[in-house]
Amino acid sequence: MPFLQLLLMMLTIFGTANASLEMSADTTFSEKDLGKRKAEDAIPVIEIRGEGKPMSSAQIRHLEELSNGGPLDLKTETVWKSATCERKVQRNDYVTFHYKCFTEDGKKIAQSYGGETVKMQVGVGMASRGLDKGLLGMCVEELRKITIPYRLSRKGKSVVWKNLPNDEHWITMQIELLSLTPYTHQEQFRFLDSDNDTKIAEDDLINWSKGMKKNYGKTWKNDQIDTVLAAKYYIKYFDVNRDGFVDLGEFEEIMERDEKMMKREKVKAKGRRRDPGFAWILDFNNDGVVTFEENDEAPNHFEKDPTTLPYQIDKEEL
Repeated sequence: MPFLQLLLMMLTIFGTANASLEMSADTTFSEKDLGKRKAEDAIPVIEIRGEGKPMSSAQIRHLEELSNGGPLDLKTETVWKSATCERKVQRNDYVTFHYKCFTEDGKKIAQSYGGETVKMQVGVGMASRGLDKGLLGMCVEELRKITIPYRLSRKGKSVVWKNLPNDEHWITMQIELLSLTPYTHQEQFRFLDSDNDTKIAEDDLINWSKGMKKNYGKTWKNDQIDTVLAAKYYIKYFDVNRDGFVDLGEFEEIMERDEKMMKREKVKAKGRRRDPGFAWILDFNNDGVVTFEENDEAPNHFEKDPTTLPYQIDKEEL
């Protein structure tokens, strides 16, 4: 969109009373002037005069989206990358990194250097949507600059993200990726086994959920979900031998069963991709997508037994 058209749109939409726009231009050059003046001296001078309050951040964001022709997206820039890259970050992988965060005017407002590194799983809600998306495709030792618009930068306050703002128009995250562990069923099991005793119990899931909320701001999308009931449902969903715990073999067996069912589904409803963590049980029809309806109905489901119990599996289907 041309600048003048954008400017006039701004005055039309957000202008205040008595606002005025004045332009002046002198494009006449004499032979004498040619030696003294530069071509840019003839660029029109635009002066905006008005009364009233300045535009709010929301109004500025709206205007920029109008100019962009749609919602603003993040921007990524590789600052440095090794010549070799064994694996790039994919959704569900586990990563460790340091970061620095800057406001739109370049002011540094937060960093992890000098403190704890950030350890998280990618694409499951442990970071803002913008950072989750910006980490994809990174290599170990890579330095990347991720510029994130307001709509993708918001995240609930937590221990890890407590210093990141939720009201900036744009923020820039400079990421140094230190390690990458590929997603596997074994790694996911270890991730959920909060006391590292090689089995998942109800208490593991409840403590894991508390830790996710405190440290990363990751919570159930439906705040009516009772975590204790969800933990009981989860154990019933995976506990093949009915001993009240889930071991690695049981976890792998049920995950493989569900993934085969997901591959058979041709049509997928709109919603969020299935989370391989505690929220795996929200996909009640095993199509790989958690719909708004499934989220809404989850509290009722968790008061009952799973539709398909793990010890009812037909071994020939696996």
